[in-house]
Amino acid sequence: MGRLVSLIFLLLFSVVISSSAFIPPNCRCLVQRNNHQSSLSKPHSPSFKSTSRHVAIVPIIETAFESSGVQKVLELGVIAAIGSSLRDKLNAKAITDTLINALVPAVIASSLSTLTISSEMGKAILAGVALALIQLFSGELASRYVIGNSSEEEKCAMRRTAALQLGTMAPALSVFSFTQEFVGSTYAALAALADIPTKLYTLVLIPYYLRFRGEAPSASSSEEGSANVAKLPLIKRVFRILTDPFNLAIVGGLILATLGKPISSLGFFGKAIGSMATAQTAILFLLIGLKLNFGGERPKLCLRLLLARHGICNLIVSALMALFLDKNDSAARLASVLSSHAACSIIAFGQITKVSNAGVQGYDTDLAFDLVALSFPLTVLFNTIACLAGSAYVDGLPVIGSFLLALSALLGKTK
Repeated sequence: MGRLVSLIFLLLFSVVISSSAFIPPNCRCLVQRNNHQSSLSKPHSPSFKSTSRHVAIVPIIETAFESSGVQKVLELGVIAAIGSSLRDKLNAKAITDTLINALVPAVIASSLSTLTISSEMGKAILAGVALALIQLFSGELASRYVIGNSSEEEKCAMRRTAALQLGTMAPALSVFSFTQEFVGSTYAALAALADIPTKLYTLVLIPYYLRFRGEAPSASSSEEGSANVAKLPLIKRVFRILTDPFNLAIVGGLILATLGKPISSLGFFGKAIGSMATAQTAILFLLIGLKLNFGGERPKLCLRLLLARHGICNLIVSALMALFLDKNDSAARLASVLSSHAACSIIAFGQITKVSNAGVQGYDTDLAFDLVALSFPLTVLFNTIACLAGSAYVDGLPVIGSFLLALSALLGKTK
């Protein structure tokens, strides 16, 4: 019954938000009328100033809620609520396998095939490299800040998983729509270019890093696996590597990028891959509804990790903006902040799951998934506030970062 009530509430809330019924029509008329009269009225009228200032807030709130970013997260929230209501009817493991082996590889191939290299990309890509390094550093620090340096096996696995998952970004859903809506299409395009280094890290480099950071499988399982592989002829071993969904997607995407052909140019085949890539978001949030559990200590741990990650990131980004960005360039500063707020990557979760299934030990796949699930709504919350507050938020980034770190620590002391 509780799940049904939550679902109905989300449905009604999304209808109210997506319509403009909560803003009375006479308020909009009053805003327009007051704006027109403000040029004719005398500025010393306190009551008129107060009314104008109060009513002027209404269209700002309306614009924020009607923005594509907020509407998207409401849409995804409804999908998650539907998933939660179907926990007794759907198999979460089967959906996870579908996501990892079919839909995420489709996203990888689609993303890589659209990459183009040109001399004009230089500054944006350098900024992307810096942002990727900031996220990696923030993830590493946040995991130690929250989980500590314990040598206990379970704690080590959680710390390692958190560091690697928090160090990734998925700006396509959590950033680009806000940048497009509140900063402009030029900065949205630059944000997409700055995402290229992160894509290359998540898709190509992170599998090796995961194996480097992980723990080797036990001697018996390692010997058994090596013996099974050794029994296969060389051609079959190569074939098995190449037909792995992730490897196939990476190789295929890079070949298409080299040829300058996005996957959408491949006719019905490209459309099929594109449809699977598009379906990934809906299936992911359906799975979030199926798996995310707000009981116990795990949700609080994930929230603390994410707050610490955002807090550290805010402090670093504010320092770099003070050094390299013009204080008067409010658009570039806001775009930089929005990009630094990006949610964690579902592809990284897929990579962690893949190496864990291959026998690499020392990772907590449930923690990786929970971090992805919680990072999307938290990122949307931060980006919505940033877009509404504008320069006030950007200028206050050091204070906000310090507050988030303090809040993360405070949550650790509460039961």
